[in-house]
Amino acid sequence: MAKEKDKSLSRLLERRPKSRRELKKWVKTFLGITIPDKAICPSHNAPLDYLAASFLEENSDSTRDFLIWANRGGGKTMLAAIASLLDAIYKAPINIRILGGSFDQSDRLADYLRQFLSRDLLKDLLEGKMTRQRIHLITGADIRMLSQSQRAVRGLHVEKIRCDEVDLFDPEVWSALQFTTRSSDRARAGIEVFSTLHRPGGLMEKLVSKAIEKKAFRLFKWCIWEVIEKCPASRLCENCPLFDDCQGKAKKAKGFFRIDDAIAIKARSSKASWQAEMLCLGPKRDWCVFDQFDPAIHVAEVKYCPDWPLYRAIDFGYTAPLVCLWIQVSPDGVVHVIDEYARVRLAISQHAVEILKRDPGKVIITYVDPAGKARESTSGAACTELLAAAGITCTWRASTIEEGIELIRAALAPATGPVKLKISPRCKGLIRAFQDYHYPPPGSSAPADKPVKDGPDHYIDALRYFFVNRMRPKMKVKRKSY
Repeated sequence: MAKEKDKSLSRLLERRPKSRRELKKWVKTFLGITIPDKAICPSHNAPLDYLAASFLEENSDSTRDFLIWANRGGGKTMLAAIASLLDAIYKAPINIRILGGSFDQSDRLADYLRQFLSRDLLKDLLEGKMTRQRIHLITGADIRMLSQSQRAVRGLHVEKIRCDEVDLFDPEVWSALQFTTRSSDRARAGIEVFSTLHRPGGLMEKLVSKAIEKKAFRLFKWCIWEVIEKCPASRLCENCPLFDDCQGKAKKAKGFFRIDDAIAIKARSSKASWQAEMLCLGPKRDWCVFDQFDPAIHVAEVKYCPDWPLYRAIDFGYTAPLVCLWIQVSPDGVVHVIDEYARVRLAISQHAVEILKRDPGKVIITYVDPAGKARESTSGAACTELLAAAGITCTWRASTIEEGIELIRAALAPATGPVKLKISPRCKGLIRAFQDYHYPPPGSSAPADKPVKDGPDHYIDALRYFFVNRMRPKMKVKRKSY
């Protein structure tokens, strides 16, 4: 029996894929799966692009971590299993860990591996029995499914970690995961993340932003059109419920997702869910506080005008950023946010120096968080007093979060007339905050009507302070100043 296994392994090792074409053929021959190899939408990838980059290390560079953003049913989990199997056969000895948003998610990926290794051509690779948590091959590859916990992650030193549905990850577990990979002679280390993107402000959206802006991950993206089956000539586009989105794309496709299934999913989905989950156009806006915000409308080249009053608005922070916005109001009442400043872990006096350096003109009023008037237990001074000592006189008024949000909403989408809020492209943090500021997702224990304080709130809070002080309907107000 051992000799037969050795012969089977030798024959299999001789079939190691060395090109995209050979890789696609190997998967079809040994697993019976045809992987789509053609990108249909602009700036998208084919699923084979990811597999080739992962196994063949095509176009390899310093970016060893991959981020796979794809639609529901787009083959993410299956491809992660195929990549793990290929690594386990041809890059062994190797340690691979599978971590899902839940253990059931990890187990679904493991189910694919179990199915693959039960095939006649591959079953001789097993060493011992497969369990729910571990698969060991005669090549020396060890694949384990992990529960999402600090205990499971800390202390790991493995070549590959594949994470499925990262939006469900605990932030502390994700942070600990960054220190767990080590390269070996046979395989270079890396983390690969597979997920849809449906939650504004979630971990997946943050990782996509990093991949696009900072190249922290190499991004692979595909949607329903890269994986849908080829649409036959017998189907007429003008009668198809998918045509508004498809526009004939399925006529060029070579995937596995059935057209009738796509039609059924679209019929029972909301437009927002369909666009987020299947077309990969970005997270659903269902939970967004400012679903009226549209960069195409609200982001414009607004610049400092010396003829208009100039204001500052500040939200205090230390471990969280202190955010300062520079704002003007045009004669016709349009609020222009012309610049922003955000820094963490600086003393108020240092912030004051940086803020004064950035002033484009004379600031007439600085609106701040009312909490800034409280004296700190360590210094005995209030933030407002420290800013005043540096030459920044502060003004504030008490208000609720809801009041400020409603005033901002009214500026984004007035009941009548043009929009009343324009933001400079320089204000990248504020623009991102408008897109990410969100209510708790369904099922959360947090109050459903209170926005989540997980980062974007600091920029929005600064803007709120301006609106409740300067743009609130006129009434007599008692103010305090330092």
